[in-house]
Amino acid sequence: MNTVGIRIAVTLCVVFVLFPVLLSFAAATSVNSAQGLWGDGFTGEWLATAWEQIRPTLGRSAVVAAAVVAANLVIGGPLAMWIARSGSGLRHAVSFLATLPLAVPGIALSIGLITVYPELRPSGLLLFAGHVLLTLPFTLAALVPIFADRELRACEDVALSLGSSSARVLATVTVPVSAAALAQAVITTFALSFGEFNISFFINPPATPMVPFALFDAYSTQRLELASAKTMLFILCIVPVLLAVMLFQRSSRSQKGPTP
Repeated sequence: MNTVGIRIAVTLCVVFVLFPVLLSFAAATSVNSAQGLWGDGFTGEWLATAWEQIRPTLGRSAVVAAAVVAANLVIGGPLAMWIARSGSGLRHAVSFLATLPLAVPGIALSIGLITVYPELRPSGLLLFAGHVLLTLPFTLAALVPIFADRELRACEDVALSLGSSSARVLATVTVPVSAAALAQAVITTFALSFGEFNISFFINPPATPMVPFALFDAYSTQRLELASAKTMLFILCIVPVLLAVMLFQRSSRSQKGPTP
């Protein structure tokens, strides 16, 4: 595909993604969308009402998603390194088991977790474990290829041969070179956990709903303007994470290269 074709494809993708967002914003700021978008005027009351109603669920889901991201980096990072570089015959079996939750429907996975570990449900640990199970395969998919890269391993070997400690090699070589993959893993994990519905609906105690259920309830029982306003707030919660990860990625790129 030539440059013009690539630009057209990128433009179409951007329009495809942004159009529903702009439509939701128009509905969320319309006094009465039944009269047409902004037909009866522009208002911010729906956004204010949505913020008051959805604020507890946004905070709760953000905390869970941040914890799931941390768990993925702590568990998924070393596991991806082992799968990528270990000579053990077990790595194929471990890789298969780690990705197995993707083959199980979310409802079945939720019911299975509730049946086996009912005592963990009230504390929220079962919800956290379910989200980690669901997101860990995406972290491994992002990190295993970069950790198996021969150029990265050669840079690490050179740094080690010059006397750098393993911790310094990890901080100055492995992480900067893997910044793009790490950013992909963090963004994917946070977005999946923050917007996950099945596990959040079935496992989470009903008294403390998560934001996906709040959105489902809004579109099922409330006005389109209010539901669209909650959707806008949901999207805005993802933006700070994207910006933070992009800044980290840019900073890591500036340090890319072995500095033993």
